[in-house]
Amino acid sequence: MANNYDILTDEELCALAVKNDDLSLTVLISRYTGVVKQTARSYFLFGGDVEDLVQEGMLGLLKAIKSYNGQIAFKSY
Repeated sequence: MANNYDILTDEELCALAVKNDDLSLTVLISRYTGVVKQTARSYFLFGGDVEDLVQEGMLGLLKAIKSYNGQIAFKSY
């Protein structure tokens, strides 16, 4: 990752992402895509598929990044 963003904490990256730093957002999404996919696989959506759940999970991740307030660890948020 450019500019050593890969060594920043999730909390630091969230703070940058809120300030419209696209690279920090990219790094966070990269870090959490696997978690979103793993979580989506554990649910069943009648009439849907896992990719629908992954898409919803990624939207939730984006909302979490933008609304993160720093009071607890981002991973727990």
